[in-house]
Amino acid sequence: MRVGVIFGGRSVEHVVSVRSARTVADGLAQAGHEPVPLGIADNGAWVAPEIAARTLAATDKALPVPVLDAERGGVRGSLRHLLDAGLDAAFPIVHGTYGEDGCLQGLCEMLDLPYVGCGVAASAVSMDKVLSKRLFEKVGLPVVPYVVVTRATFDADAVKALAGCQALPEPLFVKPSVGGSSVGCKLVKRRAELAEAVRFALQFDDTVLVEQGVKARELEVAVLGKAGALQASAIGEIVPGGEFYDYQDKYLKDDAKLLAPAPLPDDVAAELKRCAVLAMDAVGGAGMARVDFFFLEAERRLAINEINTLPGFTTISMYPRLWGLSGVSLPELCDRLVKLAVERAEGKRRLDAGLRAFVGSQK
Repeated sequence: MRVGVIFGGRSVEHVVSVRSARTVADGLAQAGHEPVPLGIADNGAWVAPEIAARTLAATDKALPVPVLDAERGGVRGSLRHLLDAGLDAAFPIVHGTYGEDGCLQGLCEMLDLPYVGCGVAASAVSMDKVLSKRLFEKVGLPVVPYVVVTRATFDADAVKALAGCQALPEPLFVKPSVGGSSVGCKLVKRRAELAEAVRFALQFDDTVLVEQGVKARELEVAVLGKAGALQASAIGEIVPGGEFYDYQDKYLKDDAKLLAPAPLPDDVAAELKRCAVLAMDAVGGAGMARVDFFFLEAERRLAINEINTLPGFTTISMYPRLWGLSGVSLPELCDRLVKLAVERAEGKRRLDAGLRAFVGSQK
């Protein structure tokens, strides 16, 4: 099968996406598919396939930024590289904004192109931490106490906007509602620093979460499958090199430790897997996701942190690593994800045909 590996993108996670794409392309090739590199530069332009292929083959950290040709439609005109690729399916691995938030998924839907991962709605909801938390609470999943602050309320009256945070004990954790790689996140140890941390986070989104800081282990579970048949992997643990697993820890330093499998009692591990599948169901997800949890060990209590519907696929990323520990090799994982994508697309076509038949019968 000819599978487009779509990578790069406009978000701060562009470089991570390039590294993920190398792993995915290798896994697809080993599974017998034909990977077709399709890159999106950080100005939003799709680059020529040969340039994308050279980026993956080399040690380049990012895709080169093409000069946009206004006469050929600029960014919109560059979409021809996707349209002309002759794909059977797509494997989007564009992390963050415009790739993980439903935008790219919507484009694939419009093109009737089967794609790996969650659909439009699940991708969009999961990217928004406020919306996803509300869904988690609705199905009974535990979350850490939080307060939502919007730009409008904060700009109008910062003191009033932060009044609800008084009920949260210190330390506090501030983060943009939409975003990734811990960009815009701050650990607030003194309440006097809260307003500045919120102001900083509002540089990256119009809605900010203020959460109660917890002393907990950070655990991750990979989920794979379709609705009604989701599976959870072995469990991994992140041991941050600093006070929390921030951007520096993830990409610039080598201080964090990744433990897989995580040393856990059997009952805790079983509950984590149950909650991971429930979280995927809550957002209407299918295909793949990585669900992140806090484990408050002293209280033997879990709290869901967030769900990532397009997790990293680098050589050290938890998603492929956890499935490897669960007996699913990288080639098998990539193959299963592509087959799930094609199966879902076929199902949607059947539904569309049924809708058209019904409308036709009413004439």
